[in-house]
Amino acid sequence: MTTARTIIKKALQKIGALTKNESPSADEANDGFDALNALIGSWSNDSLSIYARGWETFSLTGASSYTIGSGGNFDTSRPTNIVEAYVRSGTIDYQLTIIDDSSYNSISFKSLLSIPQFLNYDNSYPLGIIRLYPIDSASYSLFLLTEKALTEFATLDTELSMPPGTERALIYNLGIDLSPEYSQPISQEHAKTAMESLGLIRTKVAQVRGMDAYPQNLAVRNIYSGWAY
Repeated sequence: MTTARTIIKKALQKIGALTKNESPSADEANDGFDALNALIGSWSNDSLSIYARGWETFSLTGASSYTIGSGGNFDTSRPTNIVEAYVRSGTIDYQLTIIDDSSYNSISFKSLLSIPQFLNYDNSYPLGIIRLYPIDSASYSLFLLTEKALTEFATLDTELSMPPGTERALIYNLGIDLSPEYSQPISQEHAKTAMESLGLIRTKVAQVRGMDAYPQNLAVRNIYSGWAY
């Protein structure tokens, strides 16, 4: 467990803006707090910095699109990325292929009713938008494997539990972000540690994630068989 105040203090000490026995002033702590949460928010856009993915289930209603996020049709925290998805009818699961905006827009008859085969995620904010094709018949459940934004600190003294190595990576990378405000040069050793500590997190995440480039519905498709739009 650690706090934002602890990370900020250590980051300023690492760059020489504070001595070992000094603590940041209220103004310095508040500036560091904003910078720390901004750094965490930036890492949330990097899939390899998000250490956990989670499955969630939602009931479909036959709508042409669904909002997802706090207060949306799917009332949960907004995903930064949908990694995998399938629909279930009874005891049978139907894998969905995730397609980009261009692929979805190329579908000429979007109101077709059938078993969904494709999912398009419009990563809008504050509510994302999920579109399925074909449109479901309101008798399916949607299962999503998602990545969510990393948890930011609520206050300077909020205690937050982090995976191994995360605190060290935040301290050194926050130091780099704060160094211009304190006119402190970053040593090669500090920059190397910042890079290596974040790299170790990404390496550990990558070890448990498949890198195969096969279609998610396991169907073999090519220029001859095409895609079933």
